[in-house]
Amino acid sequence: MQYGPFVSRLPDLRDFIRDEAAPRDATIVVRGGPDTAEKLIAHAERVRRAFVLDGQPVRGIFVFAALDDIGPASVDGILSTKLATYRAVHLVSLRNLADASFEVLPTFGWPHMTVVLGGLDRVEALLATLGPARDNPHYGETVRRRRG
Repeated sequence: MQYGPFVSRLPDLRDFIRDEAAPRDATIVVRGGPDTAEKLIAHAERVRRAFVLDGQPVRGIFVFAALDDIGPASVDGILSTKLATYRAVHLVSLRNLADASFEVLPTFGWPHMTVVLGGLDRVEALLATLGPARDNPHYGETVRRRRG
């Protein structure tokens, strides 16, 4: 498939990769849910329209990784701040994603990550790897400030 010159004008996701390696055994990937195949496809297509990877179209899903035991990059920290507006979340280990042949890149600001989907034929495999959504124990804890 040929994509044409517009692809080269998109920012390359490689330019937003942090120089770090997340520990596969200790890292839990957190995503607001519940996810469906349709939702994952929509999010992957949104990434494809916004970025390339090494000059080629890329489909990916944005997640957060619990890189610490306590603090803002812990499971509780992420659930209570970044995902407090989600009633349900998916929690999956980085090892399970790697075992299912998904590449996970440390992108943008810490603890943000991108799960590289590859083709849309991998959506069902990603959905299965994410597993069922779980209740977010921190749902609704964040109080939004009024605009004034």
